[in-house]
Amino acid sequence: MFKVENMDAHFNKCASDYDRNFYEDLGMGEFYDEIEKQFNICGEPKNILVLGCGTGLEIERIRHSATVTAIDISPGMLEQLQKKDLHPKLTLNTICGSYFDVPFAENSFDLVLSTYSLHHFNINQKTRLYKKIHYCLKTSAHFINGDTVCKDKDAEINLLKNAEEIYQKQQVPFGAIHIDVPLALDTELTLLSDVGFSNISVEKRWARASLIKAIK
Repeated sequence: MFKVENMDAHFNKCASDYDRNFYEDLGMGEFYDEIEKQFNICGEPKNILVLGCGTGLEIERIRHSATVTAIDISPGMLEQLQKKDLHPKLTLNTICGSYFDVPFAENSFDLVLSTYSLHHFNINQKTRLYKKIHYCLKTSAHFINGDTVCKDKDAEINLLKNAEEIYQKQQVPFGAIHIDVPLALDTELTLLSDVGFSNISVEKRWARASLIKAIK
């Protein structure tokens, strides 16, 4: 039986155990090692936007001077992040809210980063968000998205259909409930291309996840 949980309530509940779960239960150390590698490949970006930052597992890997704007819908997750001992030359600004609603200034970031957050949204929502990300990046800046993907287009269609039925039954907007709806990798690459990104590459793949990098 599927348990219906609001997105913020779900992540508030798991915030205190989030880091242990990702590193020990899910074995995500290699994934975050790769994220850290990508920071350095991008030339140690100085002005960084992190979408769905959670407890800041990716922010802990920023080991150079930078200003980080971190957005998350869960106050519990941000509370865990704010307790952490981050790089001494890192300036952290947190925003509790939806990254769909928070305005982004044009040409303002050297890097936009998201890890394990965007797989809760449908194609139209992601298209809108990717346009926003493209808008707020400086020319030649990077968007890095490390997230789950489903195996093919048929699986994507079924996941979205099942999720839509739940949302209609609950009579709440798509994305308000904690439901995983990862898209197929080809769909992700097409969406990024359609909104104007260039040099889109899959930097690394795992069994159920990929790390995509795109340049404005």
